[in-house]
Amino acid sequence: VGRSFIDFVHPRDRQTFASQITKGLAVPEIVNDTKDKVISPGNSVSTMVCRIRRYRGLVTGFVVKERSVSFMPFLLKLTFKNIRDDDGKVTYLVIQATPFYSAFKVPNERLADSVPFVMRHAANGHIEYLDPESVPYLGYLPQDMTDKDALQLYHPEDLGYLRHVYETIVKEGGMPKCKPYRMMTQNGDFIKLETEWSSFINPWSKKLEFVIGKHYIIEGPMNPDVFQAPESDKGCKITEEDRNKELLLRESIIRVLNELLTKPAEVAKQQMTKRCQDLASFMESLMEEPDKGDGEFRLEIQEHENSNYERDSVMLGGISPHHDNSDSKSSTATPLS
Repeated sequence: VGRSFIDFVHPRDRQTFASQITKGLAVPEIVNDTKDKVISPGNSVSTMVCRIRRYRGLVTGFVVKERSVSFMPFLLKLTFKNIRDDDGKVTYLVIQATPFYSAFKVPNERLADSVPFVMRHAANGHIEYLDPESVPYLGYLPQDMTDKDALQLYHPEDLGYLRHVYETIVKEGGMPKCKPYRMMTQNGDFIKLETEWSSFINPWSKKLEFVIGKHYIIEGPMNPDVFQAPESDKGCKITEEDRNKELLLRESIIRVLNELLTKPAEVAKQQMTKRCQDLASFMESLMEEPDKGDGEFRLEIQEHENSNYERDSVMLGGISPHHDNSDSKSSTATPLS
């Protein structure tokens, strides 16, 4: 009690935590002289994943500093509450923390009802988004994986098949659930999964922007604790030849994503051509309609002006609106001297 919560947040997650708080507080109070359209800090909610330090309790002795510091991943739900006290309104940050546990209990566990998660990476392979649902299966935190190379997560023996998968994605725009392949977890082991693939083609540049994979876990890793730190000496020794082969396969996948002509690009090109034609036709119709409207408007103005002219000429001829019809006759018959 009395300690700052951020002291318990992992140093690598503090910037993400601070940015979430800033987003919740830095909202305008008045927009266009109204307050109803803006979410106030009192009811804004945001979520994030971060590591929180475990409590270092005393089991035996009194020396706490000699014990290693460990962190546990949590899903945080941040809510700002406005509470009025004797000093006025005070904004409090309410944090609801839900711990993450590894989704696996035994080595190479088969999962029948795993929750799918989404990963998106750009054409250069860099990860742009990782679903928080992936944390119990992979052990990575989303903010740690941003701008990391997604191809480095694939098992080296599966790169040849995945190259074929990416060729299909680029040519067809997507791919139904592919054959099982392996992806590395945080502890250095591999899970086996199937993926539904889709992509986005920029309609202007006709280039692939990013690839989206919806992953379904079918088998867990050898080490079921995905949050355990990877062992430095773990893994088989690979030869220089195999290392170069892996590098060439990853480079070929990047070339496929950036250079190969795509069927979706042709579809996007046709769609843009049709949109341009529709826009040109629409603009031509707009240019024609004002000319017709101006002619009708001028005709109405002309008729309106003629009626005013005739009325004014009658009044100037000596007919006064203040006389009766009989008086008008006598006045028109009287000569002017």
